[in-house]
Amino acid sequence: MSDRTFRVHDAGLFISSSTGELDRRMLTNRPDYETFNRLLAVFANFGFQIGRDPQVEERFKIIGKYHREGRRPTPAGDLWISAHVYPAGMEFEFFQQVVTVNSHGGRYDFDRREKMPYLIGKAFEAALRRARAHLGGRGFTEEVKISSPIPDPMAYFNAQWDMEHERRTGTHRFRRGPDGWPDESVIGNYGQNLDRDKVKIEHGSVRFFRTHRGHLMRGRCYGGINGRWMVIYGPGLRDYTHVSSWELFLCDPREVPRRLHPDGEKRLKAALGKAVEAEDFERAIAMRDALRRAA
Repeated sequence: MSDRTFRVHDAGLFISSSTGELDRRMLTNRPDYETFNRLLAVFANFGFQIGRDPQVEERFKIIGKYHREGRRPTPAGDLWISAHVYPAGMEFEFFQQVVTVNSHGGRYDFDRREKMPYLIGKAFEAALRRARAHLGGRGFTEEVKISSPIPDPMAYFNAQWDMEHERRTGTHRFRRGPDGWPDESVIGNYGQNLDRDKVKIEHGSVRFFRTHRGHLMRGRCYGGINGRWMVIYGPGLRDYTHVSSWELFLCDPREVPRRLHPDGEKRLKAALGKAVEAEDFERAIAMRDALRRAA
């Protein structure tokens, strides 16, 4: 077998597992029934009552053998599981029917883990621990999604850009420099690694930028693919953004405004024109001086 990996997202367990054997009846790879049935047995030993999925049996009976449904009682209500095996792997979706939004039931809700009452949620976590232990014991590797570049910007960059081939071969997308980041041959074309003042941006170098509301921000820059730089400006998991190279610049923050309205120059010019038209020359002089300061 190859591609023996799994990942957890929300209240779902998704497993990649290919047997490499041809199912002559379906003319596709034969699903990994061994892993599927072993996991169903793990859940059954944890108290799930598992059988055919009644919705699939009613509507699409021909594919019923690929689907299972189960439930486990808890003091707060039942924890349900919907399982499906297919040629490239399988998935196990957990849900409950106590707190729901979708009119068709909790099976079709978003954010299913968040909606679980406390005791149902703890039962889900316990079932997931057993599944993880079983899969790890059989040689499966968990893929953990990296959702923030903090504290490891390179790991986040690789997770965003590496494709399945790179992950499988242990390589990375794009030619890399000695520091592990894309080198100049990748990001040096068309000024993608030059800031607003045509100064070269190095990975990890500090630059300033302004938010869409004109606030001055400072951070370290990484990446640079297609001229877009990942800028980390704080210690929190969400303290980062992506900025085009021409929006980055060097400055002395003591000598520039903390906030500069994005359309400030345009508005000042319009105000200057109105003041001149109205022959309000004192205001026109004030607008002129403000424009000079902004420049």
